[in-house]
Amino acid sequence: MAHILTNSEALAVLRLTTADDCPNLELLQSAVDDGLLTETGHDWTVDADPTAKLAASILLVALNDGTPIPDSYHYKIVQLDAKAKAAT
Repeated sequence: MAHILTNSEALAVLRLTTADDCPNLELLQSAVDDGLLTETGHDWTVDADPTAKLAASILLVALNDGTPIPDSYHYKIVQLDAKAKAAT
């Protein structure tokens, strides 16, 4: 299944070396993809957008660490929403 972040990108963001270090990586990546789709109404798994990758990275870390989602994520979502609307 395609994700916004590749497995190697997701592992690098989480500062891990192998997927064995994060057995729930697929679940986390799916949650990130769904989160950005829900927030913007656009499927960012089909676009290699740098802003989408950054937002996905921020959300992935927050979900993995169990910490609140930072404001920087919400700023990126606003930017992505504008890009999605401009593309339609």
